Amino acid sequence: MFIVLHYSNILICWLFILLLLLQPGLAHEGADTGMELFIDHLFPYLLPYLILTQWLLRLTNVSSIPQHSKWKFYLQVYFLSALGGFPTGAATISFLYKQQQVTKKEAPLLLAICHAPSPLFVVGFVGVEILKNPNSGWYMLALIHLVNIVLLAIFILKFRKKNTHPIVSQQPDTITSPLIESIKNSLPTVLLVAATVIFFTTISFVLTETLLRFVHQLPNAIMLSLYSLLEMTSGLDASQNLFANSKWLELIVITILSMQGLSIHLQVAVLAKEARISMKPYVYTRVFQTLLIPFLYWLIFISH
Repeated sequence: MFIVLHYSNILICWLFILLLLLQPGLAHEGADTGMELFIDHLFPYLLPYLILTQWLLRLTNVSSIPQHSKWKFYLQVYFLSALGGFPTGAATISFLYKQQQVTKKEAPLLLAICHAPSPLFVVGFVGVEILKNPNSGWYMLALIHLVNIVLLAIFILKFRKKNTHPIVSQQPDTITSPLIESIKNSLPTVLLVAATVIFFTTISFVLTETLLRFVHQLPNAIMLSLYSLLEMTSGLDASQNLFANSKWLELIVITILSMQGLSIHLQVAVLAKEARISMKPYVYTRVFQTLLIPFLYWLIFISH
């Protein structure tokens, strides 16, 4: 099975290399689109919050929090992750695990729970630009956080009495400024996001345009699936172009927000692998939320 997967990946790599070499104009246009999506819709929401969350974590002495008050620490970690958007949560949990401020059992579960889109991204880009209704953006954001907070409450109930040993907090470097360290350590994450967004947007653009040369017209659902499965922002942008007048646009958007695309999941996987955090709870949670959140949104806001 491993050998088949290995050679399948090699075949896919060569296929995309040939597509890019044979169609450099499409590759350039796709990269431009990915760069525009990153600069306009992700970079303004990601960099400031990522630096601020890393800075605050470096100023927080977790070891001073009593064991019976650890729930306050978990809530702080969640809301810091929630403000920054993808993949601020993964970067935060990775940092805390490296600093030994969360345990080996806590880290994978927190990685799965502390994962949400930026409020400015959902309300601004999704609500205002795509749905033309900021209230819909707020509803989607509230529902995503409601599901996450329920999972966080279960996590807190499970671990509040298990951490009987004190958590060792590494002492920060007294010479280097925490702010400077935060800026320096945030840059690789921003670069990782930019690379994955541009790469997957380019691939999805070249792939769809190539298919359109052989098939006169692809169904909108297939085109949207190709964009959304690879890169969330591209999928959201495509949903606006393909289903602008559809009554199902809100359900399509919340599904894409819940699914998130391969680009975001690879960003989390890179950060988790670097810190040696298991991805299994993250994968199970993403599948669960991809099914649950769109259903709840339809049930609460659309069906009546």
